[in-house]
Amino acid sequence: MAHYTKRGTEETALEIDKVGRGGLDVTKGTVKEIDRGTKKLVVVTADGTEKTFTLSDHAVTDSGKDIAKGSEKGAKVVVYSSEDAGKKVAHFFQHV
Repeated sequence: MAHYTKRGTEETALEIDKVGRGGLDVTKGTVKEIDRGTKKLVVVTADGTEKTFTLSDHAVTDSGKDIAKGSEKGAKVVVYSSEDAGKKVAHFFQHV
């Protein structure tokens, strides 16, 4: 999966990630809590499990922009993450 930024008419790849085995994990769920200041995202999966992620700097600034302020809680999202020192790190997430 590639992450792009667009300036004018030009798109620039910022990051390329492998999703799945040997790459980023995928979590689908509903946003329970998001705090870009403390870089925290809590998602509730379909089976009711709460998963807490630390947002990467990229995720804080670029991911989830389509999730409007004030309606973030309750938004359906897909989170792409890895594990670092026992913590789940969300590299990016998107509204579904």
